[in-house]
Amino acid sequence: MTETIVRSPRLAPRSGSRRVVLLALVGGGAAFLSAGLIWLSRLWDPTVHYVSQLGATGMPTAPVFNSALLLLGIAAVLVDRAILHRPDVYVVGWPIAATLVVCGACFALASVVTCSPGCPVPFTPGALPQDLIHISAAVLGFVLAIVAMAQVSVLRRRPWMRAASLATLVAVGLTSFIGAMLALFRGDTVLGGNLEFIAATLAIAWFGVFGLQVAADERVTRAGAPATVYP
Repeated sequence: MTETIVRSPRLAPRSGSRRVVLLALVGGGAAFLSAGLIWLSRLWDPTVHYVSQLGATGMPTAPVFNSALLLLGIAAVLVDRAILHRPDVYVVGWPIAATLVVCGACFALASVVTCSPGCPVPFTPGALPQDLIHISAAVLGFVLAIVAMAQVSVLRRRPWMRAASLATLVAVGLTSFIGAMLALFRGDTVLGGNLEFIAATLAIAWFGVFGLQVAADERVTRAGAPATVYP
């Protein structure tokens, strides 16, 4: 009785693979740079409690902060472009790329339509239509970021990335929810602001790490060995 040994075929380098690696690397780097600029803005004016206030009309930190928010939107779209060519891998319910591109568009919109001075909560005295647009876009962007984390957390690749995505989405979800409740019910603004900055930093860092992981997986595949897939 003869034994048949089946070997996994080596994958030939795909056309455009270098472009995919470049998109993922630039997208990941842009996310880290965005986080750095946001913290630079906060160090510039530590009296600001909430993230969006840094980009409000008339704030000296507005140009840097809004550039950082736009950069985050660009980062999400670049990573989206990088994974778009692998619909067989980066799909959980629907393509992760679709989540990322809408997420990026939301952050880009929030960077263009900024808060009015003081960044009041929508539908409260002094709030303007631009506050509703900005807050809605920013909140939807972070919700979609959490959705993307949830999708990656059940993706059949890289157990450490799955675990990191799950831990990040739980941390971002809890800190942002508590911060939002404190802001809505006029609670401890210092604590609420710190929690919001922590949530934003974790979410943005996740984009950076995911972009770098996509680039690493693509390099492995290009070298002729498929990226490790786990059950």
